[in-house]
Amino acid sequence: MKQGSAKTSQYSRKVSSSTSEEITMKRSELLELVKKDLKIEIRSKAGLNNAILFALTTAFLFSLSIDAKTFFAPILVLVTLFSSILACSATVTREFELETIEALKASLSAQEIITSKIISNFLIVVSLVSIIAPICYALFNLEGNFFLLLTSLAIVAFPISSAVTLLSPISAFAKGKEAFLAVMLFPIIFPLILPGIKLLNLAHNGVFDFFSALFLLLYAGVVTTLAQLVSDHLL
Repeated sequence: MKQGSAKTSQYSRKVSSSTSEEITMKRSELLELVKKDLKIEIRSKAGLNNAILFALTTAFLFSLSIDAKTFFAPILVLVTLFSSILACSATVTREFELETIEALKASLSAQEIITSKIISNFLIVVSLVSIIAPICYALFNLEGNFFLLLTSLAIVAFPISSAVTLLSPISAFAKGKEAFLAVMLFPIIFPLILPGIKLLNLAHNGVFDFFSALFLLLYAGVVTTLAQLVSDHLL
């Protein structure tokens, strides 16, 4: 009996050790894919440059034509949304265009690929927001808690980047990818607009709207979970 229990214990340790090693390897591969996407985006600069140009042009025109102090929150949400489409859709569509998606699926599951794309897209949007927000802050001549506003904008960016990642594979073979993606995104993004605007308005006044932030994070969790569930059909 003792020998049997010892063998069982030894076998359990081996299984546990091999499982932990496999998880570590998968995590390492996933992080490598995230790094690869970020390096390609930084080197090519096409998506980021287009997104920054669009964001700055939009912010500049709005700052001249309307009372930007009153409407800065809707403008920032709008700019973040369309900049995310320009900057993030390429991370997924690139894999289809270069026909590298099958190579990725050979070493990673569809769920892991989607997870890596969500992470890399979120980091891209946060980097984008970090560039756009100070310039918009100066253009709109705002006075308030900038760092709380920047944090709130990053929270708004999370569900947007998740939604863009979810729908990018569907638009990969469309002629007007960005326009088609924007049309598909609208029903998913629509529930985020009011909480996002409210969160940014209060953040500008130095108040953190916990419930709006919680709603946005939960919504991002739902979209991410949905992307995981349908990833086998998307990729």
